[in-house]
Order: sequence, then structure tokens, then C-alpha cells
Amino acid sequence: MRAAHGDRDILIPLIRQWKVEKYEELRSVQVSASFCAGAALAGMPWSKASDTIWIASALFVSCLLCSIWAIISSIQTKSILDDLPAKEDLDASLADTEVLRVQHTILRYKRTPAFQHWVMVFIWQFPSMSMAYAWVAFLSALTVHICEPFIRRSPWSDKNKTAIVYIVIGFLGLATYVFTAVFVYMSEKDLEHHTATNKKNESENQCAQSSARPFPPTLPNISRRSGSSNGTTSFEQFRKDGFIEIDLERQEGAETIKMAVPLDYKDRKRPRLILFN
Repeated sequence: MRAAHGDRDILIPLIRQWKVEKYEELRSVQVSASFCAGAALAGMPWSKASDTIWIASALFVSCLLCSIWAIISSIQTKSILDDLPAKEDLDASLADTEVLRVQHTILRYKRTPAFQHWVMVFIWQFPSMSMAYAWVAFLSALTVHICEPFIRRSPWSDKNKTAIVYIVIGFLGLATYVFTAVFVYMSEKDLEHHTATNKKNESENQCAQSSARPFPPTLPNISRRSGSSNGTTSFEQFRKDGFIEIDLERQEGAETIKMAVPLDYKDRKRPRLILFN
């Protein structure tokens, strides 16, 4: 939106798409944060054991708090989105003052980005960040709790075997996540490049069409035959002389149109319909 530089033809589609995607993002954040809060509540009894490391309990509590803040902040952010025009109103008929108001509400700057702009960007991203922090805290707490035998250097037991299985599966899951995230990032970049190329080509085509001036159509001449004399006249002159109801025959690829019947002087100045065969 900053790169649009106030161009309403670019801003309005971007705002409409951004609002729809932000609504979907906040809805996903609420669902994910609620599930994470439930997982944190389920894991808290594990940290109440007497031999559990205190950091696991602290991470479970941090996970619960981040989940709560993600849910609350997503609700507040939705209230800001509700103040923006509806999706149906975000079209070319939107007033310029309304476009400026929406741009200021989203970006919080008029000419150049300042402190308020970066604060607003942080507010828009805070629900997603809180949800991500909640899941990181939960996985960290779970890792500390399961890997406790290695941390305390306890004698070998079944807990050590469980920790090894957890580490192997967790490493495979993390590698798969990083692998898919890289491909998703590459796909998004390809989409952005494709969209930018299409917009550039469309703008070039529009400029070429606007610069090209259409030539006026060339009207064929009319061949007159009156008795033994032949002659030709243009459509403009024929229009001034007058029309009668006659049949005109035009040869394919010919530059002139021949009258099927002669045109008498007395029939001039009679505007009638001309029939082409």
C-alpha cells in the first residue's frame, strides 16, 4: 500500500483484498490460540510434580498467557476492521476522502512512515505473533518436561527412551515444516512476480492503445450509370444529392458500388432506404 503512493486505482483493490485476508487470518488466530490454551491447561498438571524443573511450569503459564492475549487482541483488531467500508463498497465509486481515511486507518501516516505507522503495523501483527509465541512456549515446555532425565542426568530408564523418541520425531517434524515453509515462500514470491508482470503488461498495453489513433473508415465510391454516361460519386456527395430506394450491388474486394437501376434527376432529393445485396 505504501508503494501505491496514493493511487486510488491501485489502493482500492489492495485494501479490499487485504481486509478479506486479515479477517481470515484473525479467525485462524482465534481458533489456533484457543486450541493452544487448552493444550497448556492440559499440560499444567505435569509441571506440578515435585521433581519437575520449574522452567517447564513457567513455560506452560507463558503459553497460556500468550494464547489469551492472542484471542483478546484479535477481537480488538476485528473492531478496527469493522470501521472500514464493506467489501461491496470498496470499488471505483468510493469517494477520495474515504480512500484517504481508510489508508490513514490502516497505515497511520500521510506522507512518510513515522513512529505511529510502525506502532500500527505492530498492532496488526500482534495477534499472530502472540499465537506463534504461545505455540513456541508450549513446545518448549513440553520439550523441557520430556527431556528432564537428560537435563538432570538421571540414571537410564524408560523416560530416557521416551525422550529419545520425542527428539527424533520432533526433529523430523521440524525439518518437514522448514522444508514446506521454504516452498510456500517460493510460491508466494512467484505469485508476486507473476502479478507484477501482468500489471506491467496491462499498463503497457493501455498506454499503447491510448497512443494509437484510429484511422477514419474509408468509404467506397458509388458508380452511377444513367443511359450511356457513367460516373462515380462519393457517399458524402450521394448523401447531399438525396437517396432513393434502390438496390446496390458490391463486388467482393471492389472499391466501388454499382447501382442496379439508373438514377433519374427527378428521383433526387428523396431520402429513402438503400438496400445492399
